[in-house]
Amino acid sequence: MQSFLKKTVYAGLTLFALGSLAAVNTTTANAKKHVTTKRVAKKVKKGKHTKKQTKVTVTYYKVHFAENAAYAKSNGVVSIMNKPGKLGNAKVVANKTTMRRLAKSKLPENVFHVYGMAKTNTGLYYAHVVTLGGKYRGWIYVGKNDFQYNLDNITKNTGISATKTLRYGANPSNVNVKILDKLWTYPKFSRYNARVVSHKKASYINDDFVVESAVYNTRGWLYYYVQDAKKKSVNGWIYSGSTTARNAKKDTKKTSKKNPAKTSTDNKQTQSNPTTTKPTPSTYNLVFKYNGNFVSTKIVNLSDLSVNGTPVVTPDSIAKFIPSNYQITTDANAINTDGPIVNGGTAIINLNAVPATRLTIAIKQKDTGSLLTPSSDLVTTLNEAGQDLLNQKLVLNGQSINADAVKSILTNRNLLSIDQSKLSTSGAGSLQFVGVDTTAVDASNPTVTLYYK
Repeated sequence: MQSFLKKTVYAGLTLFALGSLAAVNTTTANAKKHVTTKRVAKKVKKGKHTKKQTKVTVTYYKVHFAENAAYAKSNGVVSIMNKPGKLGNAKVVANKTTMRRLAKSKLPENVFHVYGMAKTNTGLYYAHVVTLGGKYRGWIYVGKNDFQYNLDNITKNTGISATKTLRYGANPSNVNVKILDKLWTYPKFSRYNARVVSHKKASYINDDFVVESAVYNTRGWLYYYVQDAKKKSVNGWIYSGSTTARNAKKDTKKTSKKNPAKTSTDNKQTQSNPTTTKPTPSTYNLVFKYNGNFVSTKIVNLSDLSVNGTPVVTPDSIAKFIPSNYQITTDANAINTDGPIVNGGTAIINLNAVPATRLTIAIKQKDTGSLLTPSSDLVTTLNEAGQDLLNQKLVLNGQSINADAVKSILTNRNLLSIDQSKLSTSGAGSLQFVGVDTTAVDASNPTVTLYYK
C-alpha cells in the first residue's frame, strides 16, 4: 500500500513539474498579450470604459528561521515602504539612495533583521525588516518566492539578500584575560535581541576570565566569548579591545604553595603521559558545525590536504571528510581557519543539511498507526504538497521535519481536514491533521508521515 503511494507521489511530482513549466509558458504568452493590449488602450478615446484593475490584498505570515539565519543585506535597488508597496497610500521609509548606501555599508547596525512575510493576491512577496540599529523599519519587495522558512529562497536581485552577521575568528595566544567592560549576550548589533547580560557589572568586572571562542562582526571587529574562571553562570561576549591578558603563571605559583611538591615519580608520570589535547604532529583539525551547533571533528593528516605539495583548506581538499547528509555552505563564512595550515591548526567549517530531492508522503491514523490509502484525487493534492516541501527545501536529509512548516503547507492545500470517503476508513465525517513524524529524515528513503485523527 505504501509502495503504491510512493510510486504515485513520484509520478505526481513529475507531472506537477511539467505543469509548472506549462504555467510559465502560458504566463509569458499572456504577458506579451497584455503589453499589446496596453498599447492599444492608449489610443482609445477619452470616455471609453477600461477594465478595472484587481484590488490588491495581502496575507501576512510569521517566519521561522534559525537564530543565525534571520539576517539580510540591502541590494540597493528597492525602497523600504511602511506597508507592502502595492497597497494604497504606501509611504517611503528608506529610498533607493539610502538603500544603496546601506548596501555598501559594513556597519553591523545597518544589517537587516527579517521578522515577517507578506504575500499579495497577485503573487508578490514582501519582507518585514528592521536594521539592527533600529533606524529603518518597514516592508521591502523580495520577489515571487516563499521564504517563510529560508531566506535563501528570496528572489535574486530584489530588495535584500541573506547574509551572516558574524564569522569565526582565532582565539588569542593567551586565553586568560581580564575584562574592562560589561558582557553582552551576543556581540552588539549581531542579533536583534543582543543585550547586556543580567548580572551586574560590579559583580564580575574584577574576576578572571577565559576566552572560549572568537568571532568577527561585519566591520571586522573581533569579539571574544569569555567564561568567568570561578562563577560558571557568568559568561558572555566582549569586544577584544576591552580585554587584557593576565599572567596565568602567577596564578599557578600562588596555588602551588598550597599543594605538596611533586616527587620525581610524579615528574616521570607527567612526562610519559602527555595531555590528550596536545595536537599530534603533522595533523590538522577540521571542526564541522551546522547552524552554529557542533556536528563532529575530524583529525586529518596535513598530507591529506595537500594540493601541489602545499596543505590548503578548500571545499575540494576537505570534500571527503564532510559528514554524511551535509554540504559546505556557499557564503563567505563557510571555512574559517585559525591561521596558516600547519601542524595542530584548526579550521571551523559551516555546513548546511542536504535537501531531499525526492519524497514519499504517508498518511497514518493517529490512534491505530494504520497506513491509510488516499483516493486518486487526494493523491494529486498530496503530490502538490510534497512538491511545495521540496521546492522550499523543508525536507533535509538527516534532520527532523519542521512540523510548523508542514502544517503551513497543508493549510495552503486545504489538507488539515480530509473526508473519510477519500481514505481507507469507515464512517462518516472527516479526519483532522494532528501532527507529523519528527524522526530524522532517512536520506535513502525520505518520507514525511502525516497523522490524522
